[in-house]
Amino acid sequence: MAKVKIASATDVSSDKVLKTSANGQSVIVAKVGDKYCAIANKCPHFGLPLAKGKFENGVITCPFHGSKFEVCTGKNTEWVESFVGIPLPNVAKKMIAMGKTSTDVKSFTVTQEGSDLFIDA
Repeated sequence: MAKVKIASATDVSSDKVLKTSANGQSVIVAKVGDKYCAIANKCPHFGLPLAKGKFENGVITCPFHGSKFEVCTGKNTEWVESFVGIPLPNVAKKMIAMGKTSTDVKSFTVTQEGSDLFIDA
């Protein structure tokens, strides 16, 4: 793995994620508290991008199926809860999940050197 610059600290805020790339893979980075965090920009449900999802309290919500992930750990906290923002009843959740089970998103450790942010990718 190689250390790759993903952003400048001044480009990252605590109220939204920043979409960037590292060695050809799409990554989102955010500031949670005083810590910078990064995860893959790919929901494990269908591989759709997470970057346009709602971000609050360190959690990003997939804009397509409502799955939620902690940006600092990649941990899945809710799995297939909605369809393009419309809440689903339990029977529909199972259908939309299509047999896939709760899965975490790949996370990256962010290091800071001066104002530059890096991950190993």
